[in-house]
Amino acid sequence: MMLLLPARRCLRAALIGLFTLAGLAMAGCGIIPTTGPLSREIGGTPEATPTSEYVVIDINHAVIRAIGGTRHGGFASLMRTSSAPKARIGAGDILAVTVYEAGEGGLFTGKEQRHAAFPALQVDQQGHISLPYAGLLKVDDRTPHEVQKLIVERLQGRAIQPQVVVSITSTESNTFVLAGDVTNPGRYALSTTGDRLLDVIAKAGGARHPAREVYVTFVRGQERGTQLLEKIIDDQSENIFILAGDRIYINHDPKRYTVFGAVHKPGAYVFPASQVNVLEAMALAGGLLDERADATGIFIFRYENAAIIRAIQPDAPQFGSTGTVPTVYRLSLRDPGSYFYARGFLLRDKDVVYIANAPGVEIAKVLRLIDLGTRSFGNLRGNVRAFD
Repeated sequence: MMLLLPARRCLRAALIGLFTLAGLAMAGCGIIPTTGPLSREIGGTPEATPTSEYVVIDINHAVIRAIGGTRHGGFASLMRTSSAPKARIGAGDILAVTVYEAGEGGLFTGKEQRHAAFPALQVDQQGHISLPYAGLLKVDDRTPHEVQKLIVERLQGRAIQPQVVVSITSTESNTFVLAGDVTNPGRYALSTTGDRLLDVIAKAGGARHPAREVYVTFVRGQERGTQLLEKIIDDQSENIFILAGDRIYINHDPKRYTVFGAVHKPGAYVFPASQVNVLEAMALAGGLLDERADATGIFIFRYENAAIIRAIQPDAPQFGSTGTVPTVYRLSLRDPGSYFYARGFLLRDKDVVYIANAPGVEIAKVLRLIDLGTRSFGNLRGNVRAFD
């Protein structure tokens, strides 16, 4: 169709189309490609901030203190056991029972011995054992000391001042399961002195990966908690006692963060150490691109604890009293003091660090587009003159 137009009308149409495209690009119609939003589109002005969807918070000393001073829930908040649990007898356990009498001629004594040993009494599925002269005894969910007292009561009036010693020689009920990324996963028996979480992990040969990359999932009945192994090592309150029936899963899941936007090496990064701050994250990504980066537009995207948001911004939109809030933390490297904030702001697993393009970058793209179009227009004009 264009071939049928006069050459000069074709030239005029191309010129109009070029400046129309440039005008649309300058108006921000989404024609110019970009790696992400500009700073003003994230939260530069009140009308540009979609506060119904997320909260924008400028990073300062108060924010860093609020985030750093917040304790995140772990095992200690879910399952508090302040002392070693007492071993309790259950179905399938093997008990050793020894009965002593004070004199000869008793039920269990003779001329040469004053005790009787029963080294292998198995607890049946109903939780009972049978002992001569004591009959059927309900021992399920009792401690060895409680069973001793029970047997003594049954033998009173029959044996001569009886005394009893009961011990668990083999257990099927006082066990826990440890599975996942440990050297020797399996089912383990609890010791009579009590086992803590780190004790049982060591008993299984330890985790196969660095503690900062390993998560421990703990299941007790209907309760469940997950914590980083490194935090369990650092915080004794997280190193809880193990109870019979507990299930522990060791999972290798390195913490990661993502950096994209105006940096030399955008991508997903594994935490190289226990802690990584914003400044280190940008350095590992090659630093900011001088020709593109907006130094006032450093953003960290994360789902933040609602309690932290209420502490920082009491007037923030209500996202609920519990749970998490979609949050954008904003940092401007134009302020020399912000480098201290960037150093103190620690990243978390799955954080996203975004460096926005400077507004001038979009203008430069338009100018390059106009330059390309002008050169194309010049070539087209030369061809038109050739036809003349």
